[in-house]
Amino acid sequence: MDLILKYDPKADILAIKIKEGAIKNEKLLDSDVVLGYDVNAELVALEIWDASKRGLLKSLTDLAYEKREVVETLLKRTYKKTA
Repeated sequence: MDLILKYDPKADILAIKIKEGAIKNEKLLDSDVVLGYDVNAELVALEIWDASKRGLLKSLTDLAYEKREVVETLLKRTYKKTA
């Protein structure tokens, strides 16, 4: 499975799916980060609340520009899968 990033601008939540698996347990860290674990207690996903206030969106955008070729390749690959 590929890493999945989703951002909800209304709620300002960045969700990151790291691997396949249903979330069985969640742990709240630092009042703004939620870790999701599967039945084997392995990290499956995380949510970062107030992502833009933490500067994460700018960091991701900067990284995307820095690695533009990689991002474009991933977008093309993803587009082919859904088309």
